[in-house]
Amino acid sequence: MVSTPQIRIRCPHDRDLKNDGDYVLYWMIAFRRTTWNFSLQRAVEWAQDLRKPLVVLEALRCGYRWASDRLHHFVIQGMADNADAMDYRSSVLYYPYLEAELGAGQGLLRSLAERACVVVSDDFPSFFLPRMVRSAADQIPVRFELVDSNGILPLRAATKVYARAYDFRRFLQKELPRHLEQFPDPEPLKNLRLPKL
Repeated sequence: MVSTPQIRIRCPHDRDLKNDGDYVLYWMIAFRRTTWNFSLQRAVEWAQDLRKPLVVLEALRCGYRWASDRLHHFVIQGMADNADAMDYRSSVLYYPYLEAELGAGQGLLRSLAERACVVVSDDFPSFFLPRMVRSAADQIPVRFELVDSNGILPLRAATKVYARAYDFRRFLQKELPRHLEQFPDPEPLKNLRLPKL
């Protein structure tokens, strides 16, 4: 497995790794897939390096501003697919959580993070996720990494905002070739051997 490029990893706070934690926690919030996912790949790397089990938390809140039956149906179908994909991998504990009523899941992430060595999550720049991650960073007592798996060009490859498409295209033509060989592992869970939780 090729390691996750450093340009795709950022830490929203400076807390330390907890070597004596029980597991590595991947909080799946944006890249809700088990394939071609730098975030999941990074969590696997940590679990292998630390020789710890991997816990994947995929939660769905019920009371955010844009919640709808249509969107939740789509997410729940994906959660069922993820459960199938991780079911036969005994070294990964998949924890899908559907909030039954507003606020029922409050404290879940903090509780899981307290027993973790490190928490890895998705670095996604829109929707309500950046605000949610900022709030979570205050509650996570261990190293917390956000990983960009948004596309071929890493979000932090550009050092400024481009006002014109012409200028961005010139930057892209120079910068993109450096990243064309840096794809996530297509199946980071394939043949994975980790301790059981």
